[in-house]
Amino acid sequence: MQEGGIQSAEALLLARYFMYSQVYFHPVRRIYDHHLKEFLEAWLSGGKFSTDLAEHLAVTDNEVTAAMLGAALDPTRRGHAHARRIVRRDHFKVLYSRNPQDVDVNPESGQAIFNAMSEQFGPELFHHDRYSQKGGSQDFPVQAKDGRIVSSMLLSEALQHLPLVSIDAVYVDPAKRDEVKAWLSSRRAEIIKPKEEAPA
Repeated sequence: MQEGGIQSAEALLLARYFMYSQVYFHPVRRIYDHHLKEFLEAWLSGGKFSTDLAEHLAVTDNEVTAAMLGAALDPTRRGHAHARRIVRRDHFKVLYSRNPQDVDVNPESGQAIFNAMSEQFGPELFHHDRYSQKGGSQDFPVQAKDGRIVSSMLLSEALQHLPLVSIDAVYVDPAKRDEVKAWLSSRRAEIIKPKEEAPA
């Protein structure tokens, strides 16, 4: 790449960041992924797609969608709970999402809240979603105007400070959301406070 194109590279990498943070990692999309995964694990034989080529190719979106609708309408079918949440749009809702102030107190604040909620109300009412983007290098060679080859990181402040996607969210059954939210609100600081290690 020539030096004159560095802004185009910055724009593409920033666009990728916004696409991931606002679309691929949107909380509603993430929780539907969770419900779908749980449904498929319950519905598929052995909890996985077949490795037999013919059997694998025989399972299309049509079969999955039909099975999901059937399970959503019949409580006796495998995967009913998650199928119903998808079909009826009754998905889990965000109870807690990553907060920089909480992370300063406890980098595992999301896990601490999930553990406390599960212990108090039961783990089946919650889902913990944690993901941190791996720090990929934005370093690539650029031909400067004087003909020398230099690192993109030396030419671009934007590439040096390109943010990474990091999510840490706890979801809750919408039927319990108000009750759980009120309970958490009065105990959040206590819950996220790191536990003191016992002396050796």
